[in-house]
Order: sequence, then structure tokens, then C-alpha cells
Amino acid sequence: MKKIFRFRSLAMRIWMTFTAVILIIVCSLSMLYIFAYRRVEENNKIQDLKVSHEMLLKNNNFGGNYNNFSRLRNLKGGDNFIVDFDTANRPLIIDINHREPPPDVHNPSFDSLGVKLWMSSFIKGGNMNEKLYREVYNNMEYFFIISTVNYDSSNKAYLVSYVPNMVDNTILYLVIAIGIIFIIIGFFTSIIIAGYISKPLKKLEEYTMRIAHKDWKEPINIDREDEIGMLANSMNIMQKELKRADEEEKLFLQSISHDLKTPVMVIMSHADAIIDGVYIDSLEKTAGIIKDEAIRLQKKINQMLYLNTLDYVLENDTKNDYINLKDLVNNIISRFEIIKSDIEWDLSLDEVIIKGDRDKIEVSIENILDNALRYANEVIKVTLKKEGQYAYLDIYNDGPKIDEKHIGHIFDRMYKDKTGNFGLGLAITKKIVDFYNGEIKAVNRDKGVSFIIKYPLK
Repeated sequence: MKKIFRFRSLAMRIWMTFTAVILIIVCSLSMLYIFAYRRVEENNKIQDLKVSHEMLLKNNNFGGNYNNFSRLRNLKGGDNFIVDFDTANRPLIIDINHREPPPDVHNPSFDSLGVKLWMSSFIKGGNMNEKLYREVYNNMEYFFIISTVNYDSSNKAYLVSYVPNMVDNTILYLVIAIGIIFIIIGFFTSIIIAGYISKPLKKLEEYTMRIAHKDWKEPINIDREDEIGMLANSMNIMQKELKRADEEEKLFLQSISHDLKTPVMVIMSHADAIIDGVYIDSLEKTAGIIKDEAIRLQKKINQMLYLNTLDYVLENDTKNDYINLKDLVNNIISRFEIIKSDIEWDLSLDEVIIKGDRDKIEVSIENILDNALRYANEVIKVTLKKEGQYAYLDIYNDGPKIDEKHIGHIFDRMYKDKTGNFGLGLAITKKIVDFYNGEIKAVNRDKGVSFIIKYPLK
């Protein structure tokens, strides 16, 4: 059933929506007419019938023509008559208006006498004081009032005033006709509107396909200030970001492949030397070189894998525990002190508790300390303190400053250090810190560089 109403054409969808709205309005007005307007119209007929009937009773002169039926639209087709009864109690119809009523438009064979005799059957004798009836005769509904009156006869007579309840559907037909006209107008209007909307959408579709095939040549140009124009601008921004990401990915692959080639070549050359029995130093020293290069290679591969899976790990495999940041930093430094024993460590650590995954926080700090240890000349200074709702960790080394034009990019995964090696540690740290809604930045000091990490306390 759903497939029947699935239109691929935007024009048809707009037209069907427009038509549905018009039909709802037409049906609502029709129901309003049937249940409200028609009821009011019937009440007006009854009130006018009562007024006319009372006027005849008040004048008590049925020889003259006091009938106002011809002047009132609500009483069209109605009449007054007197009902008297002979000695055999048979009804006698007396036309007090001396005229034939207009024929009923709904019943060409309208039987005036038959209607009056039928109404006379509701007279049961005795006094009747403006008794109102609403009955159906020959598929026509009538409103009629019966009252006892004094007439020329010594017997009791009765005044009957009636009006057929002829339904005027002019308004209903007018509403339906207007609805059909609007539906026709809506069909052509929807085609125009759909063309106005779908033309830029088709351009956006083509543009999306170009982006899907990494065609970064030309941005889309839609000169509109509405939501479609905003969508086009957003897609242009997306195109620029995807283009930049694509270029960075190519650069990353080129750089990392070059970065990985060096340890592989060293390992292969020394392995060939061992196989051929031709090596400069001792066998143990050559094997040691192979091992060191293998460790370097493994470290870079692990960093690559860790960085590529970090988003998933952070979102799906994160334990939130309370971490004593002072103890964590001390444990990491105790391992690093052995690597470079000639480096002086200046520590100023306050008790600070944060919440997060201990393993991830440890990785983020290790990478910064590893970077500091690589470039430090004599001193590494680590400061931990609490300010407001954040923990501040400042890791300073007295090594060379970072060029100002590069300091804003050192946390990018494409950044190379001064040796030309591809560093992923800072990028990993930045991603972890960002996940915990923290901040990290590098600041050049008078002598050396500080890396400042800000972790939320909760």
C-alpha cells in the first residue's frame, strides 16, 4: 500500500500534499455546513414559521391575506390553511390565502391537497396551542405548526402553518467547486515550485557524486540565501575539508612509508652482512643494531595502529576511574629517568584527582615526556597543580624552541620533527586530551618549550 503513494517526482509529492490540504479544508467546510450551518438554517425556518403563524393568530382575521411567506426566503414553498371538521368528523381544508402554493422544486408532482390532508391527520381534537411538528411525507421533511382558532363554524377549527425543509446545497457546491479549482491551480503551481526547488537539488546531487569520486576541481555555486543555499555552502566547506583530509592522507602515506623504509633498510643490510659474514663490528653489535631498529619499527607501527583505532577505543572501551595524577606522573618519570641519567628532573607535583581511563591518560602523558626527553639538553621540569575546575600539567624542557610557523601544527598527525621523522605521539595525546574535554598547547619559553595539558577534574 505504501508503494502506491511513493512518488519519485517532487512535483507530484508537492501536488499531492497541496491536494490533501485542500481536500481536508473542503471536507471540514462540508461537515461544518452539514452539521452547523444547516442546523442554523433549520432553526431560522422554524422561527420564521412561528412568527408568521403568531401574526395570523394575533389578527384573528383569516379572510385577509396576512401571509408573509412570499417575502421570507426561509419560508419559500410554505403556506397557511384552516382545517375544519364536518358533522362526520371529516377534515375540510380552507385555503385562507386564495392562491396555489409554488410547486416544490424537488417534487414536480407536488400534491398540495395531499400534504394538507396528511398534516390534518395530526389533529387529535381538543385545544392545540402552537404545536410544532417535524415529519416526513413523500420523502420530503416538513415543519408545521397547529393551533386551535375560532372560525365561522360552530365547530373547533385549526390553523396550520407549514414549510417544506428544502435543503439549499448552493454553499456546499460552491465550496466543492472552489476546492476543485484550487486543486487544478495547485497542480500547475506545484510543478513550478518543484522546478524551483529541484533544480538546485539536482546540482547538489551531481556535486555529491563528484565528491564521492574525489573530484575536488570546482565548488558548487548556488546563488540563494535560503536553506538550499546554506546547504550548498556547507557542502563547499565539507568539500574543502575532505580535500584537505585527502591530501593529508596521501602525504601521511608517503611520509610514513619513507619513515618506515629506513629501519627496514638498516635491518636488511645488517642481516645480509651477517649472512655473508661481512660486518664491520662484532656479530653481537650488528645484532644489537638490528634489534634497535626493529624496536623503532615496532614502535612506529604500534603508534599507527593505536592512532587509527583510538577513536573507536575511546568511544567503546573506556573505563572511568578516579586517577591520582601525581602518583601517575611519578610512576612514568621513574621509568624515564633510567633512559637518560644525565637529565635533571625538577618536579613540583600537587595532589590532583581526575576522572578517566588510566591507560589512556598515561599514554597521553608518556608521549609528551618522551618528546621532552628527546629534545632536552639538561633539565626537564614538571609542574602539576589545580586551578578552578581543571588540573594543569606543565612539562618543560630546555631544548630548542619550536618554529612559530609550526607550533600550531605539531599536534597534527602529519607533522614531522626536526629530524624529518614522522611523529605520531603528539597527535595521539591531542586526541586523548580532546576526548576528555581538555586542552593541550605548546608554548615557547625564553629558553626551551613547555607543553601544557589541562584536564577537567570531573
